[in-house]
Amino acid sequence: MTKLFIFWGSWAWFPFAVLCLLRIWRGKPLVKVLAALALAVSSVPAYARFVEPRILVAHHETILLHGASDTSPAIRIALFGDPHIGMFGHAMPIRRIVERINAQDVDAVFLAGDLTYHPDPEDIQEDFAALAALDAPLYAVLGNHDVGFPGHDLSDPLLAALGEAGATILHNRAFEVEIGGQPVIVSGASDLWQRRQDFGFSSALPAGKPVILLTHNPDTARVVPDDFPYDLMLAGHTHGGQVRIPWLYKRFLPVRGPFDKELHHFASPAGERLVYVTTGTGMVGVPLRFLMPPRVDILTIHLPE
Repeated sequence: MTKLFIFWGSWAWFPFAVLCLLRIWRGKPLVKVLAALALAVSSVPAYARFVEPRILVAHHETILLHGASDTSPAIRIALFGDPHIGMFGHAMPIRRIVERINAQDVDAVFLAGDLTYHPDPEDIQEDFAALAALDAPLYAVLGNHDVGFPGHDLSDPLLAALGEAGATILHNRAFEVEIGGQPVIVSGASDLWQRRQDFGFSSALPAGKPVILLTHNPDTARVVPDDFPYDLMLAGHTHGGQVRIPWLYKRFLPVRGPFDKELHHFASPAGERLVYVTTGTGMVGVPLRFLMPPRVDILTIHLPE
């Protein structure tokens, strides 16, 4: 399998780098130049394989919901997604993500799906047990890789693991809650590619409370009914390109809409919608991240008064 060949074969870079250094030290002038060039060029994918996937960034952003100002009441949440625990052993571990979030003093945590990438189902409980150590309430949905698009449907063991961690699952449902002392409706949609999204719950939502909609794929914004007035959608799925080579990465984004990363003002028939896309902490396809390190988004969201 190509993915695993890259994952394991990439270790050959280290003896290659040693060989290049020996040639730079003891070779003839032309050999030194060629060895230095080979080392410099090969260091880029080596960095993407061995270094960047282990860097965890906390990205801070402030969002004003429609009708809010920078003096309006605010909540502080953490959003992360796409940990893709499984095939690639150097994916950012859940324990480190939890530690970073707990250091941010947030009011709630939102997990935007794609927890797995071809894992051993027997390891799922242990892989995600660290979520129980979060200091704030956890709201979660599953993503396409979790429900079998592609791969095996791991919904049952994942939902069990999330339940053990105390997570509230938001698939096609909504809850009236308090986040940071503010009344908020948290809602969610199942994965778009699974084709089981049902927004019927939206007809019973009370007016006057801000609505946060969590889902995996930001293209969900294209299919949300016009009469569902959510205030902010939170999503993942894109990885921000994962290997963010300028001018090329957009060709490979797995979305139809304009979504890439961070905040989008999406024009829908019902008016402008706010969609925020987190860039994920894991990898699919290739075991690389480049110019797009793993990160959690810390969002200060000002609510309409």
